[in-house]
Amino acid sequence: MRIFLAAVAFSAAASPCVAQHHAADDGYRVCAAEQTEQGRTIVRAACGDIGASGFRSMSFASQAELESARAAREAYMQSIETYAACVSGFIEAQQRPGAPADSLAPDQAACAHSWAEEQATEAVRNFGRACIDFSNRSMTDASLSPWSGECYPAVSGNNG
Repeated sequence: MRIFLAAVAFSAAASPCVAQHHAADDGYRVCAAEQTEQGRTIVRAACGDIGASGFRSMSFASQAELESARAAREAYMQSIETYAACVSGFIEAQQRPGAPADSLAPDQAACAHSWAEEQATEAVRNFGRACIDFSNRSMTDASLSPWSGECYPAVSGNNG
């Protein structure tokens, strides 16, 4: 009986940890999807729009493909940087004296900014994984030129 009670107590104590783990793996977001979409809509006139990261399920068959994808990732990262700077400017403009204090626009725009940063993270992560996979394969597959380049962008200063 004690073993049964101990098992029940252990499972009850562990269940919140398990639930949190699954929630984190299930697309944790800072803002709800509808808030993010509202924010993207609000800043669209001032900052334009960016698409979601297209860097999913990547695989490279050659160094040329990898370099092409790296260039595409860099261009995407630049567009994210430009968009995020514009959104930050939009938020600052909404918080100036004389702006309505009860406006939700700054908070919603912050959700658009957060979404953009999430897309940048996804692009870097997915490209990096595919690059490492290619690097590993290039060391064992004689038909591939060995890859010794970097798979993740260098971070300078206090950006990371």
